Parts: sequence; C-alpha cells; structure tokens
Amino acid sequence: MHDDVGDDYLWDRRGRPDPEVQRLEALLSPLGHAASATAPVTVQSPVAASPARRRAVLPAALAAALIAAVGLGWMVAAAVAPRPAWDVSRLAGAPTIGSRAIAAAARLPVGEWLETGAAARARVMVGRIGVVDLDPHSRLRLSNAEAGRYRLRLARGTLHATIWAPPGQFAVDTPSSTAVDLGCAYTLTVADDGAGVVTVTSGWVAFEWQGRESFIPAGTLCATRPGIGPGTPHYAGASPAFQAALGALDFERLTGQQQTDAVSRILADAAPADALTLWHLLPRVELHERDRLFDRLASFVPPPAGVTREGIRSGRRDMLDRWWDELGFGSMQFWRRWQQGWRDTGG
Repeated sequence: MHDDVGDDYLWDRRGRPDPEVQRLEALLSPLGHAASATAPVTVQSPVAASPARRRAVLPAALAAALIAAVGLGWMVAAAVAPRPAWDVSRLAGAPTIGSRAIAAAARLPVGEWLETGAAARARVMVGRIGVVDLDPHSRLRLSNAEAGRYRLRLARGTLHATIWAPPGQFAVDTPSSTAVDLGCAYTLTVADDGAGVVTVTSGWVAFEWQGRESFIPAGTLCATRPGIGPGTPHYAGASPAFQAALGALDFERLTGQQQTDAVSRILADAAPADALTLWHLLPRVELHERDRLFDRLASFVPPPAGVTREGIRSGRRDMLDRWWDELGFGSMQFWRRWQQGWRDTGG
C-alpha cells in the first residue's frame, strides 16, 4: 500500500484522490472520450513507476493536455469565424458568387469570385471608400478587405471604379499589372488572354509590374500585356500613327532602326500635352534615342535645376521624379512613400 496520497489514484484511480488532480480532471473532462458504462477502463503500465517518477511526469502530461486544448479551441474559432466580406448588389441579369446566383443583394467574402454572364452586371461596395461596377462577361475576386489595403483581382472583363478615399487605399490586380488608385475614377478592361487597358476619368492611376511603372492621369489611357507589364500612357486624342508607334515601342521586338523610326514618328506628332508620354519613354528606349526625347521634352517642360542630360541618359530615377513634378500631375514623392509602405508590409 502506498503512503503518498493520490499516487495510485492518478494511474488507476485506486487510493485516496488528490484534490488538485480532481480539479484538473474536471477542467479537462469535456475533451475526454466517453467510456462505456459497462466496461470500466483501467490503465496498465508495462513498467511499474515509482511515486517520484509519477509526480515528475504529471506536470508535463497536464501541460501537454492544456496546450492541445487551447490549440483545438483556436482551430475551432478560426473555422467558424466569418470571413470579411463586401456588399454586392445585382444590377442586371444573374451574377453569381461561387455557384450561387444573386437574387438582389449578397456578400462577397475574401477569396470568393464574383462572375457576370452575357447579360449580367453587378455592383460591389469597396468597404466604405468607393464602388466598383462590373460589366458582363467579367470575373472578379476579393483578395483583401483590410482597411487601407483593399484589393481585388480582375481575371477578365471590365470594371468601373470610383474611389473617394485618400490615394493608395485600393488596388486591382490583373494578369499583367496592378492598378493602384491614387484618388480617381477609371475603367479597367482585361481580355481573355490577360491583355488589359485602363482609362482614367479623374485623378490618376499607377500601373505597376515587376518594377515597371506607368502613371495615368485623367484623360489618358494605358495598355498592359502579360510578361511585359504596363505600356506608355497617352491621351485618347493622339493620332493613329502616334499610337501605333507607341504600341510598337511598348510591346514589340524592334531592331535599332525600327526603334529609331518609331521614336521619329512620335516626336513628329508630339504636342505639349504629350510631355507625359515623352517622360515615360525616356528610360524605355535605347541610350542613343534618349537625347532626342530629352530635347523635345525640354522644349515643352524645361528640366528643373539639377536634372541633367547625363543623369537622364543613365536612368537616374531621382532626376526623372523631379522632372515629373514639373509636368503638373502632382508630386512623385507621394507615390514613392506609399509604394515603400506597401512593399514593407508585403503588399
């Protein structure tokens, strides 16, 4: 017979129970397996354990049980917690979320796809900062509903976004670029092959892909292609020859002479408003073409102090940013600060 109170009780429920063991039994009993009333459970140990050894094992066993209980609780809570979601309303036809048709209104959870058929249209409320209307034949996913980091993905189709929050709160991923709202309204279209175009009606949008950047102010548009990223923004009223030359520079493999011819076409048709386009082209053409673009841009918007031909020829981003500030579309420093903050937080 053992003299230690509770030692045998811990292992096979014989002897006098320890009050502390009984308290822990009550705490953990909801996690236990309900044994049959007609088949009493006994615990057999192949090696007899000394009372001291049993006391040493007790804290570790109870700690492991408590950790398992807490972990199970977290898993259950995560499984039943509702995902963040945005309000969606049907504008026409029968849009769907997943496989469920929207009767009049519904919620779009993070990770789910909203799709519109041939005659369907839908409206998505972007938290409390804006609205997105989705045209027919479109597929849209809510990627992030965290305030200040709202994010959608447009796989195909057309959306019309109107955002009234401070710049940098909202972005839309496409197969070839990310459109970042900088306080604006715009239309974004993505074809089945992933090619896209954004047309801005107010404010401006940044298009970005793997370090390639385009800034699209109101009244201009910009194309984008998978594997290449954003092209060069231009005004919708540019001549067909101007637009064709720009498309060739952006998305085609050109020989040296072909690039020279395309730049010559753009320079021949360029007007003062096309300073936006010339600024974007400066780092994108071969070195021997940059001098011609520099001179023409300087005739429209003189470079500020400290911005040199040599610096622009070498692709100095700080000099390009300072020249941008002279174009009248706002300061580039805002974009750089926002961009760094987005990258620092994994955006």
